[in-house]
Amino acid sequence: MTRTSSCLLLLLFLLTLPACRQKPPPLITGVADLNRYEQRVSAYAHSADALLGSAEQQDFDTLFNKKFFAPWRLKKASLSAEKAFWGIKHYEGKEGFAENLLPLRREEWQRLIALHQLDSYPSLAHPAITVRNTSLRLFPTERPFFLNPRRAGEGFPFDYFQTSALAVGNPVFATHSSTDGAWIFVESNFAFGWVPQDAIAWVKEPLQRRYENGQYVAILHDDTSLRSTKGEFLTQADLGAIFPVAEAPVFSLYVPVRDANGHAELRTAVASREDVAIKPLALTPAAIARLSDPLMGQSYGWGGLYGNRDCSSNMRDLFVPFGIWLGRNSANQGEKGGEFIDLRNKSAAEKEQEIVTKGIPFITLIWLKGHIGLYLGTAPGSTEPLFLHNIWGIRTVDKEEKEGREIVGRLVITSLRPGEERPDVRKDDFYSRVQGMAILTGQRE
Repeated sequence: MTRTSSCLLLLLFLLTLPACRQKPPPLITGVADLNRYEQRVSAYAHSADALLGSAEQQDFDTLFNKKFFAPWRLKKASLSAEKAFWGIKHYEGKEGFAENLLPLRREEWQRLIALHQLDSYPSLAHPAITVRNTSLRLFPTERPFFLNPRRAGEGFPFDYFQTSALAVGNPVFATHSSTDGAWIFVESNFAFGWVPQDAIAWVKEPLQRRYENGQYVAILHDDTSLRSTKGEFLTQADLGAIFPVAEAPVFSLYVPVRDANGHAELRTAVASREDVAIKPLALTPAAIARLSDPLMGQSYGWGGLYGNRDCSSNMRDLFVPFGIWLGRNSANQGEKGGEFIDLRNKSAAEKEQEIVTKGIPFITLIWLKGHIGLYLGTAPGSTEPLFLHNIWGIRTVDKEEKEGREIVGRLVITSLRPGEERPDVRKDDFYSRVQGMAILTGQRE
């Protein structure tokens, strides 16, 4: 054999080596539960029976209305400056990142603090109402504030200047103005923060009496356009908004708009029977499914960013048409949303057993640390609890113990073991965070 032939054979041998090596295991992506369980709430709603008696539900609705209009009972700010502007002390000194994912400049931080007019708080004491859907901000700015974007569970979409979101037609009490006048600090019926000045209108007592008339319609679907009797577009409302009935027919309702002087006036709007209903609706699994199904797959929205919902706002908005009041965050909903069953200090198996034996499908909230959702009953043919929840992602841990996320980013139905088929998801991760259940029965103040 010639030297040239030997070299060619050696080269061919070397070229075949990669094919002989063991291939790396395929990258596991996704969450099997999303394919395993049908992503329609109606697939699990097998009953049209009421989950609450009519008298009990009326008590819930009366309490809802009391809480909804509570800001208009205020005569002055109920919050100290320290509590109202807690974000200054909490985030000052921490490295935060702007929308370009570069550290927030010190001069920008100082400018935002100066906008608060801390020395003059509270400078207002005036009832108002939202005239459009709006964000409720921790600082008087629309620009975001992220923590370390390189860490799992931080960066986008977790804008820590986002407190919550307010629906159009929400009563608020204005207590302060920013230095430039562009932002108003308000106390709402479930949260507080800064809103753009043009997102609210001032309310006088005659309008309050007309608006708080005791009979209300609930919006049943997102992106519901409300038009005047002449066809003029007035506003767009989502599930979770309510408006007073104006006159017969009952699907004629009052919508607040802002006049040229910044004061509220009421316009009569009309809506279809498919889009609105008299509150409270009878609370049945079938009714919950009708409201939930159009939301399935809706994008996750931290604190209501971009008109989307996070876990707690999904639960809050879902139960508004039934006259059920829920607080803003998962801890408040879990501990105070109803009859609380404590599941802390129990094993995963014990928690699962308690959920299955004591939870009432479609009226039980399952509360995890930092998360919440609705118990739908057990999966067909098994005892696996099913969970309706809007979630950003499933925690993952690689071989170097570095934490990551498998992004879900939407409203889904899963078990309480989502992703556990993956080697990078710890067994019992969800169950280890389960704190308790809130069964939405019994009136609560």
